[in-house]
Amino acid sequence: MSQVLPGVRGFPLGKATKIRCVDPSLAECTVGSLVEPRRFQLRGDRHAVDIRISHVSMGLGHLFGVSHGVALVATSAPISSYQVMVPLRGRLVGNTAAGEVVADPGTALVYSPRDSLDTYWSEDCTSLVLSVPAERLRALARDVYPAADASNIRLRPLMRLADGAGRSFANALGVIAQESIDPESAFRRGLTTQFLEQTLLLSLIAAQGESMEAAQAFPPPPAYIGKALAVIEARCDEDIGMADLVRAAGVSMRTLQYGFLERFGVGPMTYLRQKRLRRVHDALRQASPGSCKIGDMAARWGFFHGSAFANAYRKMFGELPSQTLAACDSAPGRRAVVA
Repeated sequence: MSQVLPGVRGFPLGKATKIRCVDPSLAECTVGSLVEPRRFQLRGDRHAVDIRISHVSMGLGHLFGVSHGVALVATSAPISSYQVMVPLRGRLVGNTAAGEVVADPGTALVYSPRDSLDTYWSEDCTSLVLSVPAERLRALARDVYPAADASNIRLRPLMRLADGAGRSFANALGVIAQESIDPESAFRRGLTTQFLEQTLLLSLIAAQGESMEAAQAFPPPPAYIGKALAVIEARCDEDIGMADLVRAAGVSMRTLQYGFLERFGVGPMTYLRQKRLRRVHDALRQASPGSCKIGDMAARWGFFHGSAFANAYRKMFGELPSQTLAACDSAPGRRAVVA
C-alpha cells in the first residue's frame, strides 16, 4: 500500500493501463494525444526500458499512472494546464520557474500554465500525474472566491503531502485513483464526482498557501533569496559557504534557511549542492567526443571525494555518473574515458 496515497496499491490505475511499450516515441504519441505533447529522453540502460502508462479521464482533467523502468528526462514546450506529479516511489527533479525542485514520496512537483516541463525521473520512479486545464481550476476559484481575480494563479512548485491541506489533497487523490477504475463506484456513477473533484482542487489551492481572496499570483522570491540565488548561480563552481550566502542576502542565517525551506523544500547549502550535481549531470549528458573523465568533471564542481560524490549523484538521479556517461556514449561517434 502506498504511504503517500492511502489505498493505492501496486501500479497506480493498473486496471486502466493504456500502453506498455519499450518505444519512447510511442509513449510520446499516447500522452500527446491526451494532453500537451512532450518528449522523453532516455538516461539509462535502454535494455531496461519498460514504459507503462495508465489513464483515466475525469471532469477535472486527466489522471495518469506512469513508470518507465529507466531514468529519463521529460520536456515540453510551455504548457497550458496545471500538472501535479506525485511520486509514489523514486524521485522527480524539476527545473521550474522558481529553480530546481526535488520531489520524493510525500511531496509533489507542480507546474503551472506557461511553464515548460523539464523533469528528471529516476529509474525506479512510479508516479501519479494529474493534469488540470487552467480554466477548470480558475472557474472553481471564481465560484468559491467571487471577489478574487483568478486569471493568473501560479502554484508553488513543491507541495508537501504529509499534513494540512496537502494531506487533504493526497487523501482525495487516493480516493479518486481507486474509485475511477471501479465501474460500480459512486464516483464512476457520478454520485460523488463533483464533490471529490472540488475537494481535490480546493485542497490543491489551499496547500499552496494561496490567498484567493487577494488572488495573488505565486510571487517572485523575496529580494534576499534572489541575492543568494544570484551568488549561487554566478559562483557555483567556487568554494562558497553559508557565510557567503548570508552576507550576500543581508539577513540572518535562520531567515535565509527558513526562506529556502519554504521556497524550495531544502536549505541553501543543499540547494547549492543539488545545483552543482545538476551541472555535473548536464555536462555528462552533453559530453563531447574524445576524453571525458568523471573525476575531473566532478572536481570542477567541487566534488573531490569519489565515493561520496557517486552516492550523492545516484541518490539524486537514480543512476551512477558512469551510467549517465555510458548512455551518452552509446550515441554514434561518441566515446569517453571513465576515471
